[in-house]
Amino acid sequence: MGNTTSNHPQITEVLTEYHFQHKNCLITSHSSQRKILKAASKRNEMPHKSNRRFAPNIVKSLEFKSEGNQYIQMKQYKKAIESYTKAINLYDNDSIYFSNRSVANKLLNRFQEAKQDAQQAIKIDQQNSRAHFLYGTVILIEVQMFPDINEALIRQAQLGIEELEKASVQVKQNKNEQKNKLKVLINQNLAKGKRMVFLIRQEIDKRNIQSLKQTLNDISHRQHHNLDWNQIEQIIHKKMEIILPECFVCPITYEIMDEPTLLNSGLTYDKNSIQQQFKLNGYLDPMTRENIDPLGLIQNIQLQQGIQEIQQQYGWVGIENEKDYKAIKFE
Repeated sequence: MGNTTSNHPQITEVLTEYHFQHKNCLITSHSSQRKILKAASKRNEMPHKSNRRFAPNIVKSLEFKSEGNQYIQMKQYKKAIESYTKAINLYDNDSIYFSNRSVANKLLNRFQEAKQDAQQAIKIDQQNSRAHFLYGTVILIEVQMFPDINEALIRQAQLGIEELEKASVQVKQNKNEQKNKLKVLINQNLAKGKRMVFLIRQEIDKRNIQSLKQTLNDISHRQHHNLDWNQIEQIIHKKMEIILPECFVCPITYEIMDEPTLLNSGLTYDKNSIQQQFKLNGYLDPMTRENIDPLGLIQNIQLQQGIQEIQQQYGWVGIENEKDYKAIKFE
């Protein structure tokens, strides 16, 4: 099985809170404590006025959460778990505490614990997009660990995809920079999850075909008929393949285009790729070497619609090409 934990350089930043966003949580003085209480109040973490005696527990729990975040950044995940656990023991009604501890557990490949923490985070706050992301991702990783392939495995993978789709909806319209980075990770894992389901179905189909092949062989043998298995297998293989038109791929990067852009030379490139080429080499078509009018770039709408259609049907196109579903690496 492939490496199920990601080496994504932004993963810990995205899945735990940034220090600069929570500088009020760094405890250095009584003034800092007042800032923490104010931050907690804004997030509705403070208990009812009649229960203000619990406020010191919340202050201390926020200290431990901030400590845990620092340990995550230093990649000291076991210490991070200890800090988040101390925070939870003091105040167990904060969804972020559980989703942050879920991150640390996932990074240590403690998938069962990560899943439980994500579930608890969702139970406390259904709008915790990180928790949905973590829960869905861990479900897909567990699918990779299952020793056999069957329809139940597909249903389990679909549950993971559903959780990722919930996370995607929640961050879709959010303009927060951190949420936008999380959105990228969600979309990547969604695509990989869909690719996983496709590969599992493909493997089930292959097994069914082998079983059918044996049955047909027995029948043809009894009836003295010869079957052209080469031709039959070519037809079956063609049906299983996804044919990606060459025009969907950028001639510069050899990757599927996000924004196909037509030049006055008649060729189409991905917008970002061709702009990088212009910066390096001037306004020349990298293939034909013709002079290009920088004001004459046109969005290739028809080509973009075609790419979007195939991406809707096969969401992993351009993101995940792994042929073994157990080798897919989730973020």
